[in-house]
Amino acid sequence: MSSPASISQRLATTSSLLLERSRILDLGMKPSPSSTQQVVRNLTSIRADLERLDALSPGLGGGGKGKGRGEGGEEGVEELRGRYDRLVEMLERDDVGREKAKALKRAPSAPSPSPSPVQSPFHDPVSPASEDIPSFSIEPPTPAIGQKPFRDYPSDDEGEPEPDRTLSPHEMLSNQQMMMDDQDERLNLLSSSIGRQSTLSTQIGSELDLHHELIEDTDHAMDRTAASLGRARRRMDRVADEAKQHGSTITIVVLIFILLILIIVFKT
Repeated sequence: MSSPASISQRLATTSSLLLERSRILDLGMKPSPSSTQQVVRNLTSIRADLERLDALSPGLGGGGKGKGRGEGGEEGVEELRGRYDRLVEMLERDDVGREKAKALKRAPSAPSPSPSPVQSPFHDPVSPASEDIPSFSIEPPTPAIGQKPFRDYPSDDEGEPEPDRTLSPHEMLSNQQMMMDDQDERLNLLSSSIGRQSTLSTQIGSELDLHHELIEDTDHAMDRTAASLGRARRRMDRVADEAKQHGSTITIVVLIFILLILIIVFKT
């Protein structure tokens, strides 16, 4: 069985769905069938859990853990009942919602009588005025339901006073228009940022193309240099081969030249 905290959380979620549905109806539009079905499923599940809590509510007060604790549990369940009934009333804003709400309304339940105290044969009976009378507290409707304007960002609500009246359709349209204008400004900023990024991307692409051309020119220059070095090497190889073939003749010529120099030196 779901705990009261879980039921309270589901009530809050369903309240948000119904609030959005009410705003759509105020704008003259038809709510989404899927959203309505989701609300009906949530309320059906919550109603079943509340009925189970109602069946166990007598045990909350006399379970052996103290009367005060039982009274607190009963008050919490009663608050959940009141919130559920308010959500069902919010669903009855159109014909489809009224048709769905017929099966969701709870049967009025009479308050459970408080257990009669066990009288001791050795004491006087307790007067009815001194008995603990169970109290039921039903909170008024929450102002946030159907009155708080919708915000795309929860932080926008910080620092704003809670509204004390229901917004008219014209005011709701004005709020929606302001939200759309704000979104348009943000979209324009995003578009400008995307344009700048596109311009930067184009410039980067141009620079990359220029670097690619420079690299290709360097490759061609290196190829030409390699070809020149190859031709020079081949020439050196030919000179070396010729030197090997005519080495003896060159040696004789060199020796004759040295001999002539020596003769000239000794004669002088």
